[in-house]
Amino acid sequence: MTGSITKNKQTGKWDFVFNAGINYLTGKRKQIKRRGFETKRHAMDAMIKLKAEILTNDFLDLTTMTYAKYMDEWLEERKSHLRKSHLQKTTFEIHSIYYNNVIKPKLGHFKVQQMTPLHIQKFINELVSQNTYSEHTVHLIYRIVSASLKKARIMKLVKDNPASGITLPRIRKKEMNVWSVEQVNHFISESKKTRRLTRCYIGFLIALLTGMRQGEVMGLRWKDIDIEAQIIYIRQTLTQDAEIKYGAKNDSSVRSIHISNKLISELKAHRKRVLAEKLLLGQDYNDFDLVICTQSGKTMIPRNFRKEFYNLTKKIGLPKIRFHDLRHTHATILIQQNVNVKLISERLGHAEIGTTLNTYSHVLPNMQKTVSDELDKIIEM
Repeated sequence: MTGSITKNKQTGKWDFVFNAGINYLTGKRKQIKRRGFETKRHAMDAMIKLKAEILTNDFLDLTTMTYAKYMDEWLEERKSHLRKSHLQKTTFEIHSIYYNNVIKPKLGHFKVQQMTPLHIQKFINELVSQNTYSEHTVHLIYRIVSASLKKARIMKLVKDNPASGITLPRIRKKEMNVWSVEQVNHFISESKKTRRLTRCYIGFLIALLTGMRQGEVMGLRWKDIDIEAQIIYIRQTLTQDAEIKYGAKNDSSVRSIHISNKLISELKAHRKRVLAEKLLLGQDYNDFDLVICTQSGKTMIPRNFRKEFYNLTKKIGLPKIRFHDLRHTHATILIQQNVNVKLISERLGHAEIGTTLNTYSHVLPNMQKTVSDELDKIIEM
């Protein structure tokens, strides 16, 4: 482990840097820097102490490396690549919480190279028997463990992924709450009668009439809307932290959606309002070109956006549904109108048509009845 100590010309203090070996996850040399020491001697003492700590760790002997040590490195690597990957900051934070609170206490003490499918299966079984976590959460925790060990296999730290072939609890489908066509029409007509209609209303309409996800609606820019061709292009999203993220949930989510004349009219009216606000504030306006924004043009906090939806729903007397259920409502209405399921799948941005069929299987039995009725009309017996 070579290192060097230098005097910082800007601060007048002493800094050190040294190579701490090769990072087994990236294959790159790991460099450690520390700054701001009053004297060269202080810098030297700190560097020697840090070197000793690293040498006494499980850094050099991979056969004694614990899963906890490996996971700390794995999470650190993921954190450093957040901007370059599809992993959102909030998702990373959730994964870290489950690791520290659930995974590490149960699996952290095992040596990585000694972990077996039996250890992982027992861990999953205990989570299920505790009845503390939902099936979805157990699946998420398993995916974190599996992804980390998959990387360990790629880096040849283990021969096989011990998380492969694990039996997981069956996820029970939650009952989907959607509005009928009559309720959608009631929402639109009654909303316009309310006093001081929320500026978020256009976002609710977009979700209802396109099936776009909340992040896609809130990340939509005016330049992503072709008014003449009546097409919306999904090119960026807004995270739960109100941060703009280029791209979408997955490759299939980057798509184009044809929109109706009625939505075009509503968008034009909302555009006039936004332009008036922009003109009023002048240079103080934060121009992110967003359709859904505050009066000063800034991104809107997602939970506040949802709160506006729930308040409006309650005010006009409709049953409460989640904002995401507007997407389900859109898809369900299209299925009931016998629109081709493949077209609906593409509109929603599903990676596979099977996702659409599984999600909206509750609507399909009624469609089957329609098919049999049509056969009765055309077949002579």
